[in-house]
Amino acid sequence: MIPNIKSIRTSKGLMQKYCAEKAGISQQLWSAYESGNRLPRIDTAVKIAKVLGVNVNDLYEVDNDG
Repeated sequence: MIPNIKSIRTSKGLMQKYCAEKAGISQQLWSAYESGNRLPRIDTAVKIAKVLGVNVNDLYEVDNDG
């Protein structure tokens, strides 16, 4: 699974700092989630989805090839 957070955020014209503050996490952690260096715990993923106005499942792309 690859985080889809950045593409959703940018498509909505939102800034990283704003989203991180609304989700109650640091901008550095938000950035790590966007780059795929870390995956959010489910409770954090729920907060991120709420900030972005999407379903938690929308935060991830599923690779159907493997």
